[in-house]
Amino acid sequence: MQIKNEGNIIIAKFDAGEDVISNLNAIVDKYDIKSGLIDFAIGMLKDTTIGYWDNDHYEKLNIPERIEIVSFHGTIAGNDPKYHIHMSGARSDHMIYGGHFFLGTADPLLEVRITKLDDISLTRELNETSKLNELKIE
Repeated sequence: MQIKNEGNIIIAKFDAGEDVISNLNAIVDKYDIKSGLIDFAIGMLKDTTIGYWDNDHYEKLNIPERIEIVSFHGTIAGNDPKYHIHMSGARSDHMIYGGHFFLGTADPLLEVRITKLDDISLTRELNETSKLNELKIE
């Protein structure tokens, strides 16, 4: 992974075979990010797992083949679950998969921009009605 920051903006490039969540964790640790935004990512992933929320659980789908990232963005909270990321990716026939991002591997690369928030605190709190760990902004 290559990584560099300018103020609170962090740019990273994940190389082929690198796990997205492991690299995000390394960035969060390196820059002591308690609250932040995953502004975007571009590139390609393989062995990707996404989910669709079905009232009380995620219906997960594993996508073993390589997909081209069409959108990838989310939030970083100071507690677990740390990440809430949504993405869409195109297959080679240009059909789109999309949903909540769980895991994936860069192939051949993924470029990511993160903004660290200093004066806004993001945490997650279980909402008994929705059964989701919803964002709490302070």
